[in-house]
Amino acid sequence: MMLRPATGHVARSALLAAALMSVVSCAKKDPAPTTDAERMALGQLMVQQMSLKLAAATEVTVKTTEVREVVRRSGTKERKSVQGVYALRRPDRFHTTVSGGKGLETWYDGKKLTVAVHEDKVFAQAPMPETIDRTLDALAERYDMALPLSDLFYGVPANALLSETTTGGYVGTENVGSTACHHLAFRDTGVAWELWLPVQGDPLPVRFKTTASSRTGQPVTDVTFSGWNLSPKATDASFTPSVPADYEGIAILQRAAAVKTASAATSPQPGVAVSK
Repeated sequence: MMLRPATGHVARSALLAAALMSVVSCAKKDPAPTTDAERMALGQLMVQQMSLKLAAATEVTVKTTEVREVVRRSGTKERKSVQGVYALRRPDRFHTTVSGGKGLETWYDGKKLTVAVHEDKVFAQAPMPETIDRTLDALAERYDMALPLSDLFYGVPANALLSETTTGGYVGTENVGSTACHHLAFRDTGVAWELWLPVQGDPLPVRFKTTASSRTGQPVTDVTFSGWNLSPKATDASFTPSVPADYEGIAILQRAAAVKTASAATSPQPGVAVSK
């Protein structure tokens, strides 16, 4: 289980947040950065500011409108539009509902993951690690089921988004709908991603776009957000699987390469259908 941060750590985080807000506030008044180093520095500061805001929340809910590209075997791309509702409670609960497409619903309760595909009336369950962070890692590495927004839901989003090999930074200001936003763009190994943060108000994502540059066809996922709530007070029932009795249980299959290298001490066993 994740430990509560010490008081000193909270104080340091608060001071860092204040410093970041001061720097970003100044950046709004000063001329836009002109060098690659300046663009990178400002972009990283804004990502860190967003990260601190999200990391400080024990519970989070948000609604999304998502456009996802699916690459077919023929190489052609199909664009799918879906709406999502995401809820998490740190350190060990999340629930997602995606309407449109096949209608996917997911529950994580600190011990297992349950996935229901409502159009097909099927569901699957598999044991998972004990925290959201480790479960998100397991979904991506062992099951090839990375959530489009998973980087934003880690305990420290900046650590998931930025690395020593990240390039890019601040682009400028532009509107997302009627909201004036700071536009950031970065590249890293296998992925390019863009983030839009509001010029005014809390530094919570307005739009998040990723391009899987290492995958065939380089599919794009483009997400816009609404209704961020950082204190929703969700009940335990929100994260308890609720699968209709007539749904058929199926297996979740791990990727062979991941199974081969996974540590027996920490890896969950291959997904098995659960009896109803």
